[in-house]
Amino acid sequence: GRHLLHRTPNWAESVCEQVPLAPYVFYPDKPVHIQVSVNHVNHTEPGYVHEAVVVWVEDIGENNFTVCVTQAGRNEKKDGQTFATVDWLAYQGAPDGGVSGKMDMPTWWTGTNCRSVSLPLVGMNP
Repeated sequence: GRHLLHRTPNWAESVCEQVPLAPYVFYPDKPVHIQVSVNHVNHTEPGYVHEAVVVWVEDIGENNFTVCVTQAGRNEKKDGQTFATVDWLAYQGAPDGGVSGKMDMPTWWTGTNCRSVSLPLVGMNP
């Protein structure tokens, strides 16, 4: 799906909004996985340079999840309300031969934080 975030108030650097999921799609006793990417498809003016953004999800359930975006820079937008657009994919389980899971990232304030993920070799042909 796609969710357009709104900056309220217009000077806010971070926005969190709840995104509904279609009812009766996911099993309530199995974890729902959400993948998100952030973009600026709502800006159509040529040459528009957007600020750097970070996106994450919170409070994932079978009926909704919360998506959050923090935007760096001065936040000097012409309209003051549009923020960013989040594209999302929600699923349960993993496709045949696929692996799904999660990893907590420790809190950081500046710089880069990297973690390695080890994937099993199950089902791989050498």
